[in-house]
Amino acid sequence: MAGPLEYLRWRGDLNYKVAPFNSVDGAILACVAYLPFDSSTTSHTLKEACERILEHYKAEIDLTKRTEAALITKSPRFGNLEILDWTSRLEEKPTPLQFAALTVKLDENTIVVSFRGTDSSVVGWNEDMIMNYSYQIYGQTVARDYLETISAKYPDKKIYVVGHSKGGHYAIHSLAESKPEVQDRVILAYSYDGPGYRSLVSDSDSFKRALPKMRTYVPEGSVFGIMLDHPERTLVIKSDYPMMHQHSPLKWNIGRDSFVLADGLSTSARVIRHALIQFNKSIPAEKRGQLWSAIFLAFENMDITDMNVFTEHRIKGPWTLGRVVMGLDPEVRHVAIEMIKLIYESAKNNYLPFSEIDFSNYPKSNDSSKAAIFFDSYDFKD
Repeated sequence: MAGPLEYLRWRGDLNYKVAPFNSVDGAILACVAYLPFDSSTTSHTLKEACERILEHYKAEIDLTKRTEAALITKSPRFGNLEILDWTSRLEEKPTPLQFAALTVKLDENTIVVSFRGTDSSVVGWNEDMIMNYSYQIYGQTVARDYLETISAKYPDKKIYVVGHSKGGHYAIHSLAESKPEVQDRVILAYSYDGPGYRSLVSDSDSFKRALPKMRTYVPEGSVFGIMLDHPERTLVIKSDYPMMHQHSPLKWNIGRDSFVLADGLSTSARVIRHALIQFNKSIPAEKRGQLWSAIFLAFENMDITDMNVFTEHRIKGPWTLGRVVMGLDPEVRHVAIEMIKLIYESAKNNYLPFSEIDFSNYPKSNDSSKAAIFFDSYDFKD
């Protein structure tokens, strides 16, 4: 079935007066934030920025990004959008921060703020791991401040906020934590396979006030997007790709100008979610924090700055990871081994009862406004 790249070909010639902004447009702009822009792109159109990328960075980006950039240069719907701001920060100290955001002018009355998700930098992955044991990262504050700054700079504009993965987390969080006058100007905040929230965040009055403007989309085989809970409206999207390739919204199914809903989350996604919940309940946050801090300190000591070092070479990658693990303090290494065992046991113990269920006769939902898409949730506060 067709996906957002086909949408670029089919609908890319229509302006927003003919076909209003929709969730597929939001997904495309969330993915555009991953392109290698720099501050010089401000005041240029997306077409001009993408032409420059294809000329100077073509060899440095994968085929999907090259295809997206090439299609945008031929799509007035996206190519004519003016870039109002590009901000990028990568900081190791005092707190890990991998942050990038793009703001474009949709029309005379509306702008779109797009947050980038995690890139391949070790700093970005370190930031993600901090979320596993603290659920609060510095980037959330940076995202909120960015939205409020852009809002103040363009005080007469309505705003869409979008993001994929961690960027989706930022999109929702920036709306939830912004001042009421900023929340009132946001039309919708779209998160594409963002990880969700714990009650510590979603129980706040500010989050609840903005809740009606939040939309999250996860693929039927989601992994990252089911890590935590989604109190906001969440929809499950059909994808023809294997489970591990469904994280990108460019690989989700669309019909004309909207996503195609799946029947619900797949059995495998539910197994993984149960395993994640069991894992987070079984190992104290302090121990998880101790492990991840030690691992990323080892990365720093070995001058590893990009996670691609573990995946680009079939032999060198595992060998490098082995060096990292063996270089850990023995006590921390023991914690790592125990955590791996627990993840394996949790997955194994959860899989059997799930695999025996006939899901064709089991209640499933693809839209949380109608029924819960999860069978369980994190039922404790921390």
